[in-house]
Amino acid sequence: MRFPSTRIITHCAAQAVLCLLAFNVHAATHESPPALASGTRMTLQATASAEVPLDTVRITLAAETEAQSQAAASQQLAVLLATATKQAQDAAGITSHTGNYGIWPSRDHAGKINGWHGRGEIVLQSRDFAAASALATRMNSDVAISNIVFVLSRQARQAQEHKLVRQVAQAFRARALEAAKAFGFSGYRIAQLDMSGAGAVPPAPHPVPMMRMAAKADEVDAPLQGGNVVVSVSVSGTIVLH
Repeated sequence: MRFPSTRIITHCAAQAVLCLLAFNVHAATHESPPALASGTRMTLQATASAEVPLDTVRITLAAETEAQSQAAASQQLAVLLATATKQAQDAAGITSHTGNYGIWPSRDHAGKINGWHGRGEIVLQSRDFAAASALATRMNSDVAISNIVFVLSRQARQAQEHKLVRQVAQAFRARALEAAKAFGFSGYRIAQLDMSGAGAVPPAPHPVPMMRMAAKADEVDAPLQGGNVVVSVSVSGTIVLH
């Protein structure tokens, strides 16, 4: 029995490789061409804002004690804060919570402890400025007003942001169309959008000196006015010009 020569086998293998290469080239010529660019893209941003009144007041009331021992200072402070907390809890339309609390020693020139100081806070919060002011005045015989700050409630912020959504959408569309025409295009389509909302934070209040006023029958509560804050909604996005 005769076997094919090495030359014949090599020739057949070469032919097989050539056929395979020819098939790959033929298949490559029938592949779809790469996708064309989707168009000229542009990134834009638009913002709508409105000035709204701060609708919530936070009044910080602080009690301070001095005693010869840490236990005595702590006990006196606890009594003052418990009384103030009870008054605050009984007030309608006003929420309250405890604030900072601390007991620390005082020292003489030699560094020896010669007494103890205590300080604790009660924070009132309300959208009724008059009621909060009246309560703070009544409580002022036991705890002193140390800080007043005005904020925008979450409900009011969300309500204003909802009003601004339509405005910012119109502003974005107008800016996109104006940009398209400015660069010689007839229109655009939106490829991506991102929306964010934020309210400008009013300046941080400076702590006021501890104020203690005797609550009298004819005493007039201090009027409170919160001022305004700017709420804004921004939209940034990518458009494709055509």
